[in-house]
Amino acid sequence: MSDQLTPGHALLLEFVDLPELLDGIGRDDDLTTAGLNSGDLIRLALAIEEQTGNPLDDDELTALHTVAGIDQVLTARSADVSEAA
Repeated sequence: MSDQLTPGHALLLEFVDLPELLDGIGRDDDLTTAGLNSGDLIRLALAIEEQTGNPLDDDELTALHTVAGIDQVLTARSADVSEAA
């Protein structure tokens, strides 16, 4: 993991059982292959839903398997919140 945390990396740090797993994970690496478990991903999904007040759709849930996908979901949801305001 680079010194510069993306929003996806920062959010993952809050919810993974073993934060040291994130040290070697790049933006496009598959998170389950890298050692994260389904519980970590479920907590991540629930946190995003709680922050934004809306459930994730199927495409968003599928995107959560990489840091780049998490960043994409967070960016899209931020844009949706900004447009609604």
